Formats: sequence, structure tokens, C-alpha cells
Amino acid sequence: MNSIFSYTDYRSFLKDYIAFKKSENKSFSLKILADRAGFKARDYILRVINNTRNVSQSGCFMLSKALRLSTKETDYFINLVGFNQARIPSEKEFFFKKMSDICKFGLHQQLRQDQFDYFSEWYYSALRSLLPIMDFKDDFAEIGKFLDPPLTPGQVKKAVDLLEKLGVVNRDKNGVYTVASAALTAGDEVQSVALSRFHKQSLDLAKRAIDCFPGPLRDISGVTMSLSQAGFKKIKTEIQLLRKKAMLIAEQDAQEDGLFQLNMQFFPLSKMRKK
Repeated sequence: MNSIFSYTDYRSFLKDYIAFKKSENKSFSLKILADRAGFKARDYILRVINNTRNVSQSGCFMLSKALRLSTKETDYFINLVGFNQARIPSEKEFFFKKMSDICKFGLHQQLRQDQFDYFSEWYYSALRSLLPIMDFKDDFAEIGKFLDPPLTPGQVKKAVDLLEKLGVVNRDKNGVYTVASAALTAGDEVQSVALSRFHKQSLDLAKRAIDCFPGPLRDISGVTMSLSQAGFKKIKTEIQLLRKKAMLIAEQDAQEDGLFQLNMQFFPLSKMRKK
């Protein structure tokens, strides 16, 4: 079974742990684990695994003891539970940092942290799109100046190193970059935290664009409307289709001469009326 430090979902860890124990001993069961933990409700762990119940703080300690985790593993498990059950991005970031600090030098954590970095900074994806279409000869200062807002040479070098390390871009013997097809597998939980930061940065870039770019170089508009839940879902579907169409246009485009960021915001301005 994989180390607990490789998990970003404690429910998946519990499910794998039980399956592993059953493979070792067919008589092992959820009841045995629940008794070992001291839970009065026999179906407590099952409901946790099925995501119909969360684990309380005391439940974390009881489960850690039943799972026979070490002190470091217990610390990781408790913060992992907090990470999964946190409701707002700032809370998730707090617990993710705790998890990162606990296993700072582990291979799984290093890879996950690199992937988190990729999703959490706007210019990593920007450089991924820029490097293959323009030959800067590894002039990090020139690359940084070309971006708007600009980056320092140090930021560019660090970003390029990360992109190569993750296999997001490849560089041939002539120094020419190409986009790799490798997928990043940080896991949905980690990506959700990083993407929240990315979207906030994108919104800040959109606000900056209003002051920095003339009208012909941008398209920023808004409309306020009242909708039913059915109407909301229809518009959300249309936005998703438009985003896919825009990506297809970009894929088929040639002789690119710059980078553009497409943001679409669609969100509530009120509470929902009860029927």
C-alpha cells in the first residue's frame, strides 16, 4: 500500500487501507476497525468513506490510533482531514501548507508542491504558451520584458526550470521549446486550491488591463440579470461551449504574435429565493 504521505484525499486513504488489510487477512472488517477506534456507531467509518459524514477532531485521533499511525503520520492525517473538509480556499491553503511542511523532503510531496506551483501562478501557463512560438535563445531578461506585466529574469528562469522538470515543455539540442503532451496529476484536491489562487490572479490581471490596454486590445463587459436555476444552468453550459470553441480556435491558429488571457465570470449577486 502507498504511504499516507502520497494521499491528498483521506477517504481514499481509508478505502485503500481497508482493502489492503483485507488482502492480508480476509477476516478484517470495518467493524474490527471501528471497535479498535472506539466508535459506538458501527457504520461510522463506512459513512465517512462514502462521503456522507465528516470526521470530527476527536474522530481523527481515534482513527489515527486505530490505524496505528506514527506521530508524523498522525499529524499528516489530521491536517489531511482538515484540508479535505475545509470549505473556503484560504482554509485549504492553510492545511495544504501544514501537510507540505510535515513531509517537506519526501518525493511525493516535492512533486505535488511543484505541480501546485504550476497551477497557482499565472505566468507558468503563460510561459508554457509563449516559449514554443518565440525563440528567445534563453534570454530570460528579454522573455520577462515581453510579458505584461513583466517578470524578473529570476522569475522566468525558475518558471522555465519548473516547466521542464514537470515535462510540460521540452527543449531540443538547438534550444527550441515544444509543448509536451504530458498531463499534470496533482489531484483534484490540490488543483482546487491552486486554481482558486490562479483565478484570483486572473481577475487582478483583468482589472489591470482596463487601465493598461486601450479598448481595441481588450473586451471587458458585464450584464446583470435575474434567472431561474434552469436558466442559470443553460447559460453556464453555453459559457463552457464558448470556452471550448475559443480553445479550438487557438489550437488551429498560426503565426501567433502575442499572449491573451480569456476570463469569463458568471456568479450570484443574491441569495436564492426559497420556493
